[in-house]
Amino acid sequence: MDGELIKLPTETLLGKFGVGNHIPGSGSAAALQGMLSAQLISTVINLTSEKKKNNYQSILPQLKSISSDINTRIYPRLQELFQQDSEQFDSTIQLRKERDNEKSFKKSKELDKLSQEALKFATETLVEVAKLCVELGDFATFIFNNAFRSARGDSGVALNGAIAAVAGCLSIVYLNFLSVDDRSWVEKIESIAIKLKLHYERLLLLANDSLTILEKEVEVNQSLKIEIIRLQINKLNNKKLSNRDIENVAKQIQNILWRYRHTIWKMKRLESPREVLRADIAIEKLLGYKIVKRDSLGVYNIYGDSVEVAGIIDNDNKAIGISGKFSSEVQNFTLAHELGHAILHKQTGLHRDKAIGNLSETREPIEQQADKFATYFLMPEKQIKEFFNEIFSMEKFTLNEDNVFALNGGSLTSFRSKCKSTRDLSRIISSTESFYGIPFKSMANVFNVSIEAMAIRMEELGLVEF
Repeated sequence: MDGELIKLPTETLLGKFGVGNHIPGSGSAAALQGMLSAQLISTVINLTSEKKKNNYQSILPQLKSISSDINTRIYPRLQELFQQDSEQFDSTIQLRKERDNEKSFKKSKELDKLSQEALKFATETLVEVAKLCVELGDFATFIFNNAFRSARGDSGVALNGAIAAVAGCLSIVYLNFLSVDDRSWVEKIESIAIKLKLHYERLLLLANDSLTILEKEVEVNQSLKIEIIRLQINKLNNKKLSNRDIENVAKQIQNILWRYRHTIWKMKRLESPREVLRADIAIEKLLGYKIVKRDSLGVYNIYGDSVEVAGIIDNDNKAIGISGKFSSEVQNFTLAHELGHAILHKQTGLHRDKAIGNLSETREPIEQQADKFATYFLMPEKQIKEFFNEIFSMEKFTLNEDNVFALNGGSLTSFRSKCKSTRDLSRIISSTESFYGIPFKSMANVFNVSIEAMAIRMEELGLVEF
């Protein structure tokens, strides 16, 4: 046989598999499948390593080790075995032809023995191909479960290709046993083949698990899409909408974000429902709006006053603009406010909003509704009360000597000279970062809202008593 098969153009090589010849044969085909699986695994590893916002840092060392093993050992060896199988099986076929044409009985027996030795050598080549493909199957399983999720198609093909290669090798190995008279050799190779078959069955189960994972993800994703459609078609646009109605809608969004957190956040593992209180995620992942942040959105005349625009919503084009002229807390509340508009109201054209200063100020009904939605979404009653109890170990903060001392180590009289109202107390509690000397993030910080917004919410929930 002339030349290296692997260097042939793809179409020419594939043509050689289909002309009814034994060169290249099924063993070479199995090795080629293994080589393709190896390259697909390398592709996924490269894609995972190149991610700019890399959520896969913890597995990069393992991926690097797998890549090195494939590139320096497995792939080069499969390439050698791809050629070797064709040469060895060709040798077997040629010896068989000579045997069949030989008139001398003695010479014919000698050629038969040589052909069997050549077949044994070719069979051992197949065993080695199968062993390498088992390794590739395990690598493919690992990267399917841990590497770049959007490339799991490549991982799945790599896994199933490796499995097919193992199955193909085993089929040829058992077929070759029928032509070999050396019983001790057959028993030795068969013991290896039995172990390979167990690996094959194990990999089949893993491949089935991988497919089941994708099927379940599709099922969950379809369910999420249905929930999103319901959100988008059930806009209320009712000027007399009650606070309870608005709170229920906010809870619905929160529940969707929490129930589908694995689909929405993918690799990131969320431990607490507080972590899903993200208006930006709801806007982009649930509603499909685009958020555009600008240094400024300009000045707009609202009721005769020129005010800096904090947010713009364009429902027609599914876009929301946020001004960078305001603090991150104000931007966060503005995003939640615009989310409220997108969920509750059937506005058309551009709608501009100013920054919310005092949540109790008089505003148009739809603005009050959007404010309320933002409040309920960013500061849900259950989460606020749980965190309040977690850091203060009480259900309500009452102004007394013990609590004041725990706050700042001072006296009640001195404290009252600076704290003259419920709102003053609420602001202090919202922004405090220690109690009895134990440090923690303030409530306003944890929920990413302004001190004023948190103070008002705490009063609504009856968490402070002046």
